[in-house]
Amino acid sequence: MNHSQRKTFVCPVDVTLNLIHGKWKPMILWLLSTRHRRFSDFQTAMPQVAHKVLSQQLRQLEADGLICRVTRDARGQHMDYQLTGFGRSLRPALNVLANWGKTHHRALGVEYGGSGGGD
Repeated sequence: MNHSQRKTFVCPVDVTLNLIHGKWKPMILWLLSTRHRRFSDFQTAMPQVAHKVLSQQLRQLEADGLICRVTRDARGQHMDYQLTGFGRSLRPALNVLANWGKTHHRALGVEYGGSGGGD
């Protein structure tokens, strides 16, 4: 959340959800919870997301201080994304959400294949 746009929340859960809302942000954070990733890694893990949308979600997460881009070579041609310290602080919450999904996916009538990248 852009800190210049102060907002008042009455629920701490809403604070967190406001920061990570977006169809792909939770999955991006989950994928980054175990290791750094290249843009192409996200495309492989989430083939249904459009290039433009993925770029937007990554930029928003970066602007909010949850992820950062790191240059992998001297020429700056290979960029990886990784969680910042602030982003890593979400790992326990992501783990709880993942465990809840693993436990209750059948009750929700959805399949879970276990290949979410953050296992």
